[in-house]
Amino acid sequence: MAKPAPKGAAEMSGPLYLLLPLTWAMGYAVCGVILKRALVGGAGALRLAFISGLVAGVMFAPGLLRWPAQAPASAVFWPVVASVIYFVGQVCVFVAMRLGDVTVLAPTMGIKVVFVAACTVLLGAGPVPLTWWAGAGLATGAVFLLGISDLRARKQAGTTVALAAVAALMYAICDVITQMHAPELGAPVFSAVMFVAVAFESLLMIPFFREPLREVPRRAWPWALAGCLVGAAQSGGMAITLGAFGHATAVNIVYSTRGLWSILLVWVAGPWFGNQERTAGAAVMGRRMAGALLLLGAVGLVLVK
Repeated sequence: MAKPAPKGAAEMSGPLYLLLPLTWAMGYAVCGVILKRALVGGAGALRLAFISGLVAGVMFAPGLLRWPAQAPASAVFWPVVASVIYFVGQVCVFVAMRLGDVTVLAPTMGIKVVFVAACTVLLGAGPVPLTWWAGAGLATGAVFLLGISDLRARKQAGTTVALAAVAALMYAICDVITQMHAPELGAPVFSAVMFVAVAFESLLMIPFFREPLREVPRRAWPWALAGCLVGAAQSGGMAITLGAFGHATAVNIVYSTRGLWSILLVWVAGPWFGNQERTAGAAVMGRRMAGALLLLGAVGLVLVK
């Protein structure tokens, strides 16, 4: 039976623990525009997902040294299950990023908060307060302004939204599993096992590369490595936050502000990263910004719980 998250951990910290997913949300936005630059430079979606998995595995492998002496070998089961689910979501994200816009992908991932709330209840991870359900619904409404409203404007938006939705579901299940089972090993060890497993799973993509890894253009490597490092840091940070504090729904509502940060970053600094999404037009970017602002309302509902 899964151990509950540390009792009172989040309560003792008050809303301050929500600053962590806010930080990871900003990191996701930075990661998105950097990786998009790597993809435009010819890195390839599957090759980039492969590099990302290896970087995350190497980054978190030292956490295995903290394996609890009393923990049985079977304790690796849940972090490995989480790794497989995370891996599927990760591949969907990279393919969506290759096909579509960051300013559609990142905000559309906001639907994850509804999946998290539903999975929290269905998997018995704990109750979800009414205000969190309202916040999750508000975040979902933002998805229509941020992504689905652009389906007529951009032919590839439909595929991007669909892939983002699948990724959001995978990540939601992964988050709830982490909340439920990370306390068994401790959040850092659980995350270490999970991301080392992701690194090994990434090897499965090699036969599907259109071109070998050595064919990644030299100009794309700095962007690929930088983006993967930032991505691994924020993904691992989210896993550790969920393992330490629980409250997956609240954490993900705050994390969904990544859509807002992605739009702001693309608008302000996109051209510097070789990202031209802001040329989609004032109407399109305006809808995306309006949807992103709804996420702030969702965050507010979490804070008044």
